[in-house]
Amino acid sequence: MRYVRGGKQTLVCSRAVHDYTVGNNMNKLIILCLSITGLTSCAQDLKCEDFKNGKFRTPGNSTFPYQGTIIRDNGKQIEWSTESADTTHIDIRYLDDCNYVMTYNTELNELDNLEKFINNSGGMQVKVLEIKGDTLFYNGLLQNDTLRFEQPGLMIKVK
Repeated sequence: MRYVRGGKQTLVCSRAVHDYTVGNNMNKLIILCLSITGLTSCAQDLKCEDFKNGKFRTPGNSTFPYQGTIIRDNGKQIEWSTESADTTHIDIRYLDDCNYVMTYNTELNELDNLEKFINNSGGMQVKVLEIKGDTLFYNGLLQNDTLRFEQPGLMIKVK
């Protein structure tokens, strides 16, 4: 429908056409939102529990250059460094789902002075800071009466 106003022609949209167009766009918007929600809910969201058992790797970085492979199973951890064939056996005591204390297994390892020091200090306390995708970011804390040492790190779930 057209009408003239002040010498200019103005196109007037009927209410039915307007409602159809707005309604159609709303339907498209709803379908788009549902699709995005469906896609994001299919993404793998890992939790602290997913890092208690399995195979992991530590890529190392400038602050913590250690690179290796980790196998975890029921509170036990075995580590292999990429630089040597030596394995290290670690016991994990979980404080809750995301926080734990790591100590070197004295029966399966021949402990050096640093490893003995860590065990005698109560172990390395690990606090999970964040999980993004398949990567767990943590902060390790070694603390006793005379020392407080923090070491951030990350580990990536392989399977």
